[in-house]
Amino acid sequence: MGSEARISVDALPGALLRLGPDGHIIDLNETAERLSCCCEQDTSFADCLNDADRCELEWRLSSKGKLPTEDCEFEVTIDDRLYRLQFARSTNPDGSRFIQIADISEYRSLSERVAFNEQRYRSLFAQNPDAVCRLDLNGRLVEVNHCTEHLTGYSANQLLRHHWDSIVEEPDREAAKECFEAALDGNPAGYVCKVRNSDNQKAIAQVTYMPIVVKDEVVGVFGVAQDKTESYKLEESQRLLQACMSQIQDVIIITETDPLDPPGPRIVYVNEGVERMTGYRPDEVLGNNPRMFQGPDTDNKTLRRIRKSLEHGRPVKEVVVNYCKDGVPFWNEIEIVPIPTMRNTGRSYFAAVQRDITVTKQREAKLRHSEEELRRLSRAQEGILEQERRRIARDLHDELGQTLTALKLELGVAVKEMADLPKQHRMRLDNAIDHFDAAVEKVREISANLRPPMLDDLGFEAAAEWFLERCAGREKFKVQWNPDPAGECLVAGEVATALFRILQECMTNVTRHSRASHVKVRYWEQGGLGTLEVSDDGVGFDPGKVGASSFGLVGIRERVVMFRGDMVVESARGKGTRIQVELPLGRKLDD
Repeated sequence: MGSEARISVDALPGALLRLGPDGHIIDLNETAERLSCCCEQDTSFADCLNDADRCELEWRLSSKGKLPTEDCEFEVTIDDRLYRLQFARSTNPDGSRFIQIADISEYRSLSERVAFNEQRYRSLFAQNPDAVCRLDLNGRLVEVNHCTEHLTGYSANQLLRHHWDSIVEEPDREAAKECFEAALDGNPAGYVCKVRNSDNQKAIAQVTYMPIVVKDEVVGVFGVAQDKTESYKLEESQRLLQACMSQIQDVIIITETDPLDPPGPRIVYVNEGVERMTGYRPDEVLGNNPRMFQGPDTDNKTLRRIRKSLEHGRPVKEVVVNYCKDGVPFWNEIEIVPIPTMRNTGRSYFAAVQRDITVTKQREAKLRHSEEELRRLSRAQEGILEQERRRIARDLHDELGQTLTALKLELGVAVKEMADLPKQHRMRLDNAIDHFDAAVEKVREISANLRPPMLDDLGFEAAAEWFLERCAGREKFKVQWNPDPAGECLVAGEVATALFRILQECMTNVTRHSRASHVKVRYWEQGGLGTLEVSDDGVGFDPGKVGASSFGLVGIRERVVMFRGDMVVESARGKGTRIQVELPLGRKLDD
């Protein structure tokens, strides 16, 4: 190529090659020679390319006429560097074609980094779990992510070009304005506000403004809004719960579940009521264990029951004696429930509610004392009543009965001696004698009803048999009497009297209320206890609905309590009734 052509090639801007149809370099300018791709005149440029790029190059060089615009440019890789080839659309007269070559490795790397950073920015913006927006210098929204749409309820098109402050509640707009101005001065700033969404619902958002700085100049502001509605509600609930806990008079203690063996589970929470109840400050209790409240009078059996329930994860309620900080004991009612394993911590806990029931216990003790006094009085009255019954029965039987018998005999003798009495008068005297017989029998009956002599003479079983025979004789039901077949009856004295009175009361109830056709009475002795059972096939009743007016059952129960016995009442409507009492054979009223 002539010097003029050489000058013309060198005069062209950029690195320029003139390639023949076979890919050889016919000519190149100085800029092309300085490239690091081994470009030398009279060498094969095609040999520097890989197979795919070589095919692309040869296809373009062999093309006749003008190349389509879209085929005039393509990229090749030479020695790990990237070059862009731009072909002249037309060939030279000799079939060669000019190609401009540019090393774009740094440009491409920079472009990729820019694209990567742009993609990273877009991901940070679009995929951010918080509401992120970009504001211009006037505070208008120019870009928002989907979380902003979710928080506000408005679409991006509805939000763009509007001020963020337009959806902020009026009382919070001044704070929003101050923080935005701080961001314009290059200082990040944040505030909490209420945002009213498209459904007119309010959300609580924590907003942070961050300046967008380009070449030391603020060109915009990023806004990040975190939806704090649920966390604020939770915090408010926690504050309310804490306020309630501090005012509750009971003690609330939460402990870990392990170890149950000494030193015991650690206390992780306690309310302020612990100081009112025990004198310990909450900080003295936290990290300690519940054994700190125990002392000499704390019942070990109760503690073992508590432990057994806790080992099986069951709720438990017990009453124990605990001790204050100053060593004063008090009655403590404790209810402990297991708290299931927390998902966020994987731990489980025990929650205990403790209540000082010392005053209640003292009142109960006074009430029990009063009940014992009343019961002793009732016992004394019962003893006096039985003695009076015995005396009256004896007087009726021995004195009045004998007097009536003597009068009857005297009258009979007088009638026999007056042989000349008219028949009419004799009949009247005979009737009088019959009335004396009836009176004597009535006196005996009254005496027996007051207190059967055989109860003292022959014992409970004989008296019970006599009484039941009389009941069967005058009532419409059958009576089956089954005494203890084991042998001699041991019950005697006051216990025998109590059992007999209970039997009388049971049979009175059967007569008045049961409408039974069959009554079964059993008595047996075993293990120092005398057991009386009365059952019938009557109409029955609901034991849970028996009121205070049922004096029969109340009287029976009171007699049983006097002797520290037990009583069982089983009944249902239409299924009859069974009453069973157990009395210790050796107990007296004053025991």
